[in-house]
Amino acid sequence: MKLYAQHGAQEGEKINEGISRGLIDGVVFSPRDISADPLRKKIDLWAALHPQIDFFFDPQFYTCFIASSSDARLGKLSETEYGSYLQPRRRSQLERESQVRSDLDATLRFQTNLRLKGLIAPNILIPRSFDSIEAVIAKNFIRLTAEITSALQETRPVYATLAVSRDTLSDKQELQQFLNEITLLDTPPHGFYLLVSARSADARSDIYNADVIAAWMLINYSLRINGFDVINGYSDILTPFLGAAGGLAGCTGWWSNLRSFSTDRFGGAQSGGRLPIQRYLSVNLLNRIAFSELDQLRQLVPNVMNNLRTDDLYSSDEGSMPERNKEVLQSWEAIKALNQRLVKEDTLTSLQACLQCVEEAKNLYDIVQSQQIVLDPKSNSEHLDALIDGINLFLKLAEIDFATY
Repeated sequence: MKLYAQHGAQEGEKINEGISRGLIDGVVFSPRDISADPLRKKIDLWAALHPQIDFFFDPQFYTCFIASSSDARLGKLSETEYGSYLQPRRRSQLERESQVRSDLDATLRFQTNLRLKGLIAPNILIPRSFDSIEAVIAKNFIRLTAEITSALQETRPVYATLAVSRDTLSDKQELQQFLNEITLLDTPPHGFYLLVSARSADARSDIYNADVIAAWMLINYSLRINGFDVINGYSDILTPFLGAAGGLAGCTGWWSNLRSFSTDRFGGAQSGGRLPIQRYLSVNLLNRIAFSELDQLRQLVPNVMNNLRTDDLYSSDEGSMPERNKEVLQSWEAIKALNQRLVKEDTLTSLQACLQCVEEAKNLYDIVQSQQIVLDPKSNSEHLDALIDGINLFLKLAEIDFATY
């Protein structure tokens, strides 16, 4: 399972250092946060220095319906060069196949001159149901992706975007039917760039929900057994669980809106207030805890520590507070370690390792609780039951029975 940086605002030297330390395997760039010319120069430089690193470009075409809104916050996406493929669209326009073809051609053509590992095709977000006009439009984008790529004489792999809201995943029968349709295409893409949208980037329960986890794993599993590679955008700590189900890669970044996907990032009210508290991603807790909580626990419950190189960034001499621009390095290393621990050679062994890891995390939380240290809501164990229930529901949906192996 590969781990990619989900690029965003205030990148600084984070990605460069992540690559140099061997913590990430690639980058998915965000045009909202970097102009086209600096993007080209950066990819050219890094591709020359690090030929083993995978570079991708998320065209963020799913913003087309809000592009003309006065509330839109499209950043660099609104610049002229990205305008060669991203224009405001109405749903009625994209109901015409000719418009879908045109937007696919323009978006993929833009990427042909970038030194990318593969191309990510555009698509819209399916906001409510797989039985909807938006789902029909999305299927048309997926159906035509490989055809348009071939017409451009592009030989690199192409990944069709599949962007769905967490609410869309609630109807498992509709999901299964949709997966059947996109896996039986006459001219399929090489793989998929998969996004699951929360109602907001801070809506933890939106993603840590048994139905959402099970469906996200099922999409990876179904696409993998049908020969597709899946890159999971904004997957963060769920990355190894999606890898256990067959995913090729997962992505995460340094802000909450780069760890969980939401179109709120591109429109609506601008969030404000103080910068978030620095956190430490504990492999054994399967969660981030505040640095102050880490400072209390590291002596009382040593197993909360990862014993990885980036632990040095959280010095006890500094109250376990890291430099803010180094925090993501610790996250990347922790998720990479989880990938190595949980993603095995076969699905069954991987899923067994996942369930065991969650049970061990619950036990460790019990030990933490016994120390009478009160954790803040983001640091608690509420997500673990959703993980266990989600994995078990996925096993049922995928008809995987441990007893038969």
